[in-house]
Order: sequence, then structure tokens, then C-alpha cells
Amino acid sequence: MVIGGSMRKKTKRIKRSVAWMIALSLLVITTSVGGFFFIMSELERNNNNNNNNNNNQAEIEKEKAREVKRVELINEANILVSGYYYQEAIDLLKSNSDIYNDKMKNEVKKIEDFVAELKLYTGRTEQVFFHSLIVYPELAFGPNSSQAQGYNYWMTTELEFQRMLPLLMERGYVLVRISDLYEVDAQGNVSGKELYLPDGKRPLLMSVDNVGYPEVRKKEGFASRLIIDANNEVTAVIRNPQGVEIESRTAEVFPIVDDFVKEHPEFSYRGAKGMLGITGSWGVMGYDPKIASEAATAKEIADRLKELGWEFVSHSYTHADGKYFSEDSTLEGVKEDTELFKKWIVPIIGDSNVFIAPFGITLKGELYQYFIDEGYTFYLNVDRRSQPKIIGKSVLMPRINLDGFVMNKDKAYITEHFFDVDKVYDSRRPVFQ
Repeated sequence: MVIGGSMRKKTKRIKRSVAWMIALSLLVITTSVGGFFFIMSELERNNNNNNNNNNNQAEIEKEKAREVKRVELINEANILVSGYYYQEAIDLLKSNSDIYNDKMKNEVKKIEDFVAELKLYTGRTEQVFFHSLIVYPELAFGPNSSQAQGYNYWMTTELEFQRMLPLLMERGYVLVRISDLYEVDAQGNVSGKELYLPDGKRPLLMSVDNVGYPEVRKKEGFASRLIIDANNEVTAVIRNPQGVEIESRTAEVFPIVDDFVKEHPEFSYRGAKGMLGITGSWGVMGYDPKIASEAATAKEIADRLKELGWEFVSHSYTHADGKYFSEDSTLEGVKEDTELFKKWIVPIIGDSNVFIAPFGITLKGELYQYFIDEGYTFYLNVDRRSQPKIIGKSVLMPRINLDGFVMNKDKAYITEHFFDVDKVYDSRRPVFQ
């Protein structure tokens, strides 16, 4: 009896131990599995957090890149606005949907508000003109000069021209094209064109006569020819006082204006520069139009100048008086001159509807009408006081020569309308007589 009871008690203890062992094992297993899943969950959560952090960082970097692009486009748009390319600036700001946000919309609104404030220009239209610049006064006015007094009258020095540009800009002048001011319909009828400019701005037409460089002037301080340089810019070549030919960005009107406009885009309305008046018998920018290779070179230069905003016009073939351009002009004479220009010069510079009259003469009657019938809608003479006038299917346009003669003989008028002559005049000029 005693032995059987002891066995039963022992058996119960063993069962309890086994149960505890099983329970403990289950607890360990459960804890381990739970811990495993907890650890895996934490790892996954940390991994997700890392991924999110990486994604956030990537998005931050993308936004930084987008902001850099926004700043670039805004700066480019501001330059376009300075050059009066308003719609082009707006289109640029809207060109990339990936970066177009409220900031860009605000920039567009600024331009639209600016355009809304533009003023219809209704004042005077001025046109100034020059000849090739005197770069070395010691040669042009020196004892060996072929016409020192003529140069002192009708030419402008490179120093004077460089001084003029910022002063003209200060007065609000903006270079424009004739086509910005007038429209010509299919029947040849001419009408004024509305031009809207910022308050205080006014249009200025500019032309340069006789862009040919005759041989005698090459040794008297003037440019020898134009070339396309290594930077694809049109540059002047000039013979210095030592007789050595050098390239110069300051030896002629064209590179000077090009460089000035790069620095001051507000001085040029939509890329306008000026007109080159070609006199056929003088050559074309230093090249002989009757020599095929030189004519080809001249055409390349003309095409590049057009890309830079310059226009080419006729300044006659002969630039001669007598039967050509004087009080004794004949229809035969002007026809001969025009045909020569068409034959030798038009193939190089292209057609033009602008004629710059030699000596500033205004032909009359059938002679004037001949040029209109030949397609020269705009006839340019010389007159410091008059304003452009529409005559039938043409416009008679006066020009003002900003040279030694005018700065001496009409100083007060030039100072009133263009610049302070005393701030421009080159002291290296000889005494004016």
C-alpha cells in the first residue's frame, strides 16, 4: 500500500516536470519566434525608413537641380526682356513643365505687367550716320594725309564714337530698324507702324556710308577690310602706324556696336544694329566684287553681319556727281548707276528697299520716282532738322551726320538732342577751319 502510493506520487511529479518542461519549451519557442518576427519587423521598418530617407534625399537633390534651372531660365528671360524680346521671354519661362511652379508664374506675371506699361512712341524719329572711323588721328591728320581737312570735316574718330554710344543710351535712344517703324503692303503702299517702348525710350536709326575702304585710306588711319575672326565675330583689320596689319575690335563701327550691345542689350530693339551703305565702285567691305574669290568672301561676311543684326543698303555704285548725283543728274545717269549696282553688288549683299543718296542729295521728279519704281521705298538724304515724310509709295528720310563738321557748326543742336559735344569731341583733331 505504501509502495503503490509512493509510485503514484512520483509519477505525478514527473508529469508535472514534463508539463513544465513542455510549457517552458513552448514559452521559449514562442518568445524566440516572436522575437524573430519583432526583430525582422524592426529591420524592415528601419529599412523602410532608410529607403524613405534616401527617397527624400533624392527628391531634395532633384528639387535643387530644378531650382538651379529655374534661376538659369529667369536670368535668360531677363536678358531677353532687356532686348525687348517680351513674348520670347515668357515662352522661355513656360518651356519646361517640370520646373514651372508659382515662382515661374510670378516671373511671367512681372513681364506681362511690364508689357502692359509700354508706351506708344509718338515723338521724333532720328537717324544718325557715320563714315569709316578714324582710328589713328596722327595719320589721318598728319602731314602726309591726302585730305586732312576733309577728314576733319566729315569723319568721326574711333574715340568719339565710343564716347557717343553710352551718352546716346543715357538719352533713352534705342537702335531700331526701318521695318520697326514702317509697313509696306503687297501693293507698295507705306504706312507708319506702331512701336511700343518703355517710358523714356526713343528709336534711333543708324547707318554707315561708303563701307569699302579705298587703298589711300588704308595708310591714313582707317580700317583696311572686315573679316570673320576666330570667334565667328566680324572684326576690322587695320594697318597701324608702324605699317603692320592687325585685327581690332575697335577699328570700325560694327564690332564696336556689337560689343556694346552685348554689354547693354537695352540699346538694341530686338537685335537691331544699323545699315551698311555700300558704294559699289569702292568695293564691298574691303573686297573687290569683280574678283570671284573676293566676292565670295564678302558675301560670307555680309551674311554673318546680317545674323548679327546689321542690314545692307545701296549707297549707289559710282557715288559720283555730274550726270549721276547732282543738280545735273540725268535719268540715263541714275539708270546706269543702278544697273551697275544690281550687277556687281546685289549678288553679294542681297536686295534692299533702302537707298542712301550720295552727297545727301534729294533727286526730284522722274529721277526720284525712278528709284521708287526700282523698289527703293526708303530714300535717305541729309537734313538735320526735318522728319521722315511719306510721299506716295515712298518715305523721304533725313539723316544727321555726327562728325567734325556738325559738332563744330551745330554744337548746340547736337548737345540738345543727342549728347554733350564737349564730352565727345576728340582733342587730337586739328583746329577746325
